[in-house]
Amino acid sequence: METTWQREDVTQHYLEQVRGGIPFGAEQAGLMLQIVDHFVKEPKTIMDLGCGNGLLAKILLRTYSIANAICIDHSSPMIEQAKINMASYQKRCELHVGDFSQQIERYAEANSVDVIVSGYAIHHLPHNMKKALYTDIYKLLKPSGIFINIEHTASVTEELEKLHDKLFIDHLTAFNKGDRDEIAFEYYSRPDKVDNILELMLV
Repeated sequence: METTWQREDVTQHYLEQVRGGIPFGAEQAGLMLQIVDHFVKEPKTIMDLGCGNGLLAKILLRTYSIANAICIDHSSPMIEQAKINMASYQKRCELHVGDFSQQIERYAEANSVDVIVSGYAIHHLPHNMKKALYTDIYKLLKPSGIFINIEHTASVTEELEKLHDKLFIDHLTAFNKGDRDEIAFEYYSRPDKVDNILELMLV
């Protein structure tokens, strides 16, 4: 599936100016660790779908020393950034350029994965592909395994969407220490909006 995320300029802008400014990003990562610790304790096999530069997988590998990770992203520039970001964990991490809208079973055996995570990626898929992906995820997970999807959803009303956008722009402005009007313009005109199914739902 061709998207703007295969452009290096788009991925660089996201990693440098957006990812760190996502509202409550640190809290989301902390909650992910709490959930894993409660349900799995010591995961051995982790899969990160739409891994980007490997942020979530890296947090998990740093926390669980016996774990190995399988990281998948359809963007070659993102995987190149993941190679850099995950260099200290290269012996415990597989990096794959792959479209997880297709079957992900080729990356792991059934009932073999302890934890599958995804961060801000699955919303790009149409609903029928989401359902197929969730079926594949269920097949790959061990009976005691868990799936954590850190994600945003389409707001119920236009007013709530405006509130979401304001919060996001405020956080991006604070993170980048930039001009709010310029950041707001970039936010509303960003090239990846054409790939965002949630945006299309609000039109």
